[in-house]
Amino acid sequence: MIKPTQITNFRRTRGELELFWIFCICVAGKNSDYAARAISRLMKDDHSRPFEAIAEWVEDNTLHNALVAARVGQYARISRALTESLGLDLFTCTLEDLMAIHGVGPKTARFFLLHTRKDCDYAVLDVHILRYLKTECGFSECPTVTPHNRKQYERWEKCFIAVVRNTFGGLPLAQVDLLIWKMMSGR
Repeated sequence: MIKPTQITNFRRTRGELELFWIFCICVAGKNSDYAARAISRLMKDDHSRPFEAIAEWVEDNTLHNALVAARVGQYARISRALTESLGLDLFTCTLEDLMAIHGVGPKTARFFLLHTRKDCDYAVLDVHILRYLKTECGFSECPTVTPHNRKQYERWEKCFIAVVRNTFGGLPLAQVDLLIWKMMSGR
């Protein structure tokens, strides 16, 4: 099962990468604990080859039913994203490869890469990171929700990275992301 408070792992197996990517897709707009439980229900605790299970559901035309039974929500978006993901090589895919998947934006793609690839220089601009920039760092003009405009996202990403490099020194960005998420979410 995915543990939202322990998501960084740079040595995942293929099955673990697939499971984490499914979590990244499903957690968008949801509570992380709820999404983790939904993924566990979806995979019925068999996490060895998640993409094989999804491919079977696609072939049998039962993916939507499996998602509904697991109560993942956002069924049309998630069904399409999972189907389009089946061709990805999660060990080598790029930010652009991930963002080409329907329903995957800059935050989801960066979240996956940051917590699966060592030395990534990305920021996951979720509400916790944005609130941190606004309240803890004094950026009053910082948006309260993830910017969808690419230039705005990149602007705030650069700002965040500069601030945390100055504040947290040499700590890896994945570790900083998790620390701030825990702090701002009260975990």
